[in-house]
Amino acid sequence: MAAKRPEDLRLSHAVTTDLRESRSSARSARIRMTSGAIASVIGFALLGNQLEFDEPTAFDRRIRRLAQRAALDPARVVLKPLFPLGLPGGYIPIAYATARWIHHRQRRGSRAIVAAAWLGWLVHRAVKLGYFRERPPKPRARRRVDSYPSGHTTGTTALAVTAALVLRRDRLISTKTAAAIAASASIAMGAYRVLADDHWATDVLGGWLLGSAIGVTCYATLGEPNRRAPRVVRSKRAIRELELTSRQSRRRDRLEQPSSAT
Repeated sequence: MAAKRPEDLRLSHAVTTDLRESRSSARSARIRMTSGAIASVIGFALLGNQLEFDEPTAFDRRIRRLAQRAALDPARVVLKPLFPLGLPGGYIPIAYATARWIHHRQRRGSRAIVAAAWLGWLVHRAVKLGYFRERPPKPRARRRVDSYPSGHTTGTTALAVTAALVLRRDRLISTKTAAAIAASASIAMGAYRVLADDHWATDVLGGWLLGSAIGVTCYATLGEPNRRAPRVVRSKRAIRELELTSRQSRRRDRLEQPSSAT
């Protein structure tokens, strides 16, 4: 068996090192995201534990007074179309459409986006089966005790966070655009629910925490691609080693040709 040439050994070492660094980086990122999701769930539980069934916090009352001012009526009108989008029949079809678009572009992460939308609905409904809080009272409206967390906010945040992470990872959008998508969709839906007087501000805060936890978890478990082969192909160091090896091989062949002819 012929011994490996020095350049082959160097290339093998570069590829192996790049694979190890890629896997280590992916593992570290997954640990950070999991830790963030756990922190969000803990924050959600702690916040819910501090809320009373029929007595809003001083913060909730203050925000409600501000939100009901007549000066904010134009904002209420502008944000009103968000209501159907925040229902499962609104954001789940959006998740499927986004996943289909990503799949057609031969990118991974469509499963994470669809899972985030479904879990955003199912998890918040499961929470409301065991947690009761009275919604802001309205004249001539029936009493509801499913205030915490805001379902519109939870589902929208879960979908927006996962979609932004997937699109940024696949370089379909920039990091700034991804942050803007995740933040603007979540904030707009939460603001609408408070301005419409359908939820307390702490309900929206709980929706942000729970939705973020769901979105990050879906991305960490379903959105990360297999990094074994693709990372080697995209490695700049491995590509440089391949180009160098190719040039050295061609140069050696040219030098050996005259001696072979003689």
